[in-house]
Amino acid sequence: MSSGKKEKSDVCIYIYSWSSEKEIPSHELLRRALGRYLERKVEAITVCRDDEFGKPYIAELPDVHFSISHSGGFWACAVSDVEVGLDLQEVKTAREEKLARRFFHPSEIAWLEGHGFNEFFRLWAYKESYVKYTGAGLRDGLDYFSVVDGDLPVCQQEVPFREGFYMVVTAEKGTSVMLQD
Repeated sequence: MSSGKKEKSDVCIYIYSWSSEKEIPSHELLRRALGRYLERKVEAITVCRDDEFGKPYIAELPDVHFSISHSGGFWACAVSDVEVGLDLQEVKTAREEKLARRFFHPSEIAWLEGHGFNEFFRLWAYKESYVKYTGAGLRDGLDYFSVVDGDLPVCQQEVPFREGFYMVVTAEKGTSVMLQD
């Protein structure tokens, strides 16, 4: 983990233990992460969207970008001065091959056939991070692009977190990622 000073185009990741049943709502954790990123108290935030499916932004902080993910008892937020997408994915028992054949691009299915369908959740984290970055979300599906071909015009970085989890950040090329304490 790095806790060095932020530079322009750093993506800072903040992680909290979390479940939707706990008393701390996601909105409050976002406010805390923003305060840590900005190194000042953030009193109130208004999370907005341009339309029903648009990428969320903070009205009071138009130059600050964020992406939230939660999985397996953890809540994570990537914050930056550039567009960012983050996905945290716990590896679970699932029908990986069936899911991949239903939702993934043909080149990703071929990649999984060669590397093993146990890599499904890794690819899922890369894909979800990308659609969060673009703001497309899951509404257009996940089969119209591939994360294994190297054709995406962005930098995708897998961030070591914990065994049994994948964490992936998508941002513009040249962006560095720092997991904050």
